[in-house]
Amino acid sequence: MTCESKSNTKIEINGAQRAYNFSAGAAMLDTEVMLECQKEFVNYLGTGMGVYEMSQRDVGGPVQIMMEKASNNMRELMQVPENYKILFFQGGAHQQFAAVPLNLMGATGKNKVDFVMGGMWSQRAAAEAAKYGEVNVALDCSKAKYKFIAPVSEWNLSDDAAYCHICFNETVNGLCFSEDPVLPEGKILVADMTSILGTRKIDISKYGCIYASFGKNLGPPGMCCVIVREDLIGKELPMCPAIMSYKLQSDCNNIYNTPNIFSLYVNEKITAKLLREGGIEVAEAKAKAKAALVHKCCDDSDGFYNLVVKDAKFKSETAIPIRINSGDEALEKKFLVEADAAGYLQLFGHFSVGGLRVCMYNGVPIECVKDLLGFMNEFKNANK
Repeated sequence: MTCESKSNTKIEINGAQRAYNFSAGAAMLDTEVMLECQKEFVNYLGTGMGVYEMSQRDVGGPVQIMMEKASNNMRELMQVPENYKILFFQGGAHQQFAAVPLNLMGATGKNKVDFVMGGMWSQRAAAEAAKYGEVNVALDCSKAKYKFIAPVSEWNLSDDAAYCHICFNETVNGLCFSEDPVLPEGKILVADMTSILGTRKIDISKYGCIYASFGKNLGPPGMCCVIVREDLIGKELPMCPAIMSYKLQSDCNNIYNTPNIFSLYVNEKITAKLLREGGIEVAEAKAKAKAALVHKCCDDSDGFYNLVVKDAKFKSETAIPIRINSGDEALEKKFLVEADAAGYLQLFGHFSVGGLRVCMYNGVPIECVKDLLGFMNEFKNANK
């Protein structure tokens, strides 16, 4: 390693001093966007009100205009085809674990779903789907210790499944799809892309439905983006609550109920900034560059820092779990204490697995990452 740790573990942008924040979610937000929100907090567009104090029922008013911009930004950023709807829901991805089967089982008339079980989030989504129909495990990655995703040709897909569900990036164990899976003709692919949407180019046409909570790359927690093919809308199961209905939300232009206006407001600014900076291609290049630095740091550490997922085809670029000396819990605890004291925050692994986790969503500048690697190198030299 050649990087050196700075003595001042803060970033200053436009006069704002920011911590090195590697939180898994709610994730670090873009500092320039936060400063713009701060400036408008009590006076949005000269109205004398914050946008989150305004009614979404004001036809053609500030909130509706802002929400339309957020939707249009997402369509342009992710290059969403015209035959897909962009919907916004409260409740995060956990609500969509239930909303997806409630909407799509009715759309297809089939009460069985296939699941690729890659980790915790797939397991939670499958548990919800099982309340409304039969779950078939098409692939259980746990048999390979969460380090390998078999090719689609080896998936045990059902002939009568409404759809096949994947979690694109399992943030607890770091297992990630490196490319869009291609299912046999006629099969519907559904993906939880909470930690990926906004960081890489996705071929939306390969999916029937994609959903992603805001709290990683798209804004503050509190909202979830759903991108769903139009022909799948409007046939939900009779038991589907109105608040989860894709048809109602589509018909109401995302204002069936009062949404989390603040999250949408920040999302509109984040997506606008991503577009100004060059769109999804630039965002993807930045994500890859940050991930490559962390991967190389671990690979060059002579076994001190161990990537949980070692195969390049399945490494996450946004949430990277690491173990010290293959699981030295005492040394990992020491690392976290010293990292926190030095200003490198939120580096603990998920509570269910322990270890370390470096999360680098869109709001984390590459300067944060370079500085962290200097600290990691110093810690290794002092404790190896």
